[in-house]
Amino acid sequence: MAPLLGKRKRRLQLEDSSEELSAKELDPLEDDYSALFRQYFEANFEPLPTLQLSGSSNVIDASKDANADAQTDWEGLSDEDDGLAKVIDYSAPKHGESGLSRDEFKSFMTSKPPRAEDSTIAASSSKGQAPTDKDDNETDAANLKKDLALQRLLKESHLLEDRSSLEVSGKGRHKALDLRLQDLGSKSSVYTQQKMPIAQRKGIVAKATERENLRRREALENGVILEKAGQGKKKTEVKKRERGVGGPSVGKFRGGTLSLSKRDVAQIQGPKKREKAKR
Repeated sequence: MAPLLGKRKRRLQLEDSSEELSAKELDPLEDDYSALFRQYFEANFEPLPTLQLSGSSNVIDASKDANADAQTDWEGLSDEDDGLAKVIDYSAPKHGESGLSRDEFKSFMTSKPPRAEDSTIAASSSKGQAPTDKDDNETDAANLKKDLALQRLLKESHLLEDRSSLEVSGKGRHKALDLRLQDLGSKSSVYTQQKMPIAQRKGIVAKATERENLRRREALENGVILEKAGQGKKKTEVKKRERGVGGPSVGKFRGGTLSLSKRDVAQIQGPKKREKAKR
């Protein structure tokens, strides 16, 4: 509504200015004065060529055109309330279609962690998959196999130092299988011996520490940063039994009865005094 009023106001201002110009140029007194000066000049000198009032005619035509445009363009004030109001209803629920199948939705809602087999089966059974995605999955699987083979080669490289081939055999093969079992979650190695003489165990521990110190010293000389050294296994200290406030300091109190062992009785009585034999 405001832009329409501004447009009408500008048109009215243009009409007023054009009318003022036309009134000034078409004033009859000014025309009489100009005719008298022209006659006087022609009497004394030579006649002047006739001049046409082109400017006044153009102004009159422009004012007429502006009035006509104003009359044709003006249609009154626009009422925006005449149209119907647009009503949007959000009460109806709208559920978009999810791209998950029934099996995928069940596996997603379960509390169990996903398995690698399920992901491969879901990837193979997905419909409408582009050929580029299949190629990417194949390349990812090939790269994963190569990464696993490289990790195994790095872990088992110390078993291949004395051999020319890349395949371990004999005792080395058994050790390689033991390392793979430890990677899969085995708690201890198969070759760990539980019972042995103390001297032999001390020798094994000393050799392992010497080998670890040599490895760390060579890494320090070559500028290689290794992992932080572990503190080793802490000895389990025998914790003393905590007694409550007001509880007995001797024996065990259970079910309203105080039970004393022979040791407790001996501690209470103390050492026996031996009497000297009478002569």
